[in-house]
Amino acid sequence: MDKIENKDICRECGGYCCKKSGCDYFVNDFENMNINYLNSILQQGRVSIVAALDFKRLPNDKLVGIPVLYLRARNIDRGEVDLLSFKTTCASLEKDGCYYDLEHRPSGGASLIPLQNHRCYSKVDRLAELRKWIPYQNILQRLVKRYTGMSVDSKLRSDAENLFYDVLTENFDGIDKAEILDVLNMLPSLVESYPNEYQQAQKRTKERPYLLVKRK
Repeated sequence: MDKIENKDICRECGGYCCKKSGCDYFVNDFENMNINYLNSILQQGRVSIVAALDFKRLPNDKLVGIPVLYLRARNIDRGEVDLLSFKTTCASLEKDGCYYDLEHRPSGGASLIPLQNHRCYSKVDRLAELRKWIPYQNILQRLVKRYTGMSVDSKLRSDAENLFYDVLTENFDGIDKAEILDVLNMLPSLVESYPNEYQQAQKRTKERPYLLVKRK
């Protein structure tokens, strides 16, 4: 995979992609998938375990979010485990650009082809790269347990409640508008998949009403 950089274009827009979120790591960014090695990566303070949710409708008509765990450059105010939350600015975005040189930059970002006016794109099949993490779910699940004392399911439920609470209270400080829109578009599926957690978030906001408006 070719890694690409154009500092002039990125400087012109101020790092728009990086301000929306840290970029994804691909499996081939790492020497191996040994649990101790990955743990040492997490302890450096620049990487988080995150989850991509694949919503599936079961035969009983129940909607569930099936997580695929992977690693991503850590975002500001996030920890080693950040399964489900509003994405914030990448913690490795510095005044003069990325903390990492191009050779060591996460492939999700290094594979982006820079264009002006926020039209950056990638020729890499991101879904195919995500699937490459599937054989390592058990290792990542063990690391989630190590850092949080919770199973992935329990952590996701806790994160879902906190995300609902942030939406209900409009706690959008430091969140890019495009990220807010992404979460709001996903919200109906999240609410259906985690109804109890949504109710708990409502209680925390003293039963403040919130209308899920269909957005185009």
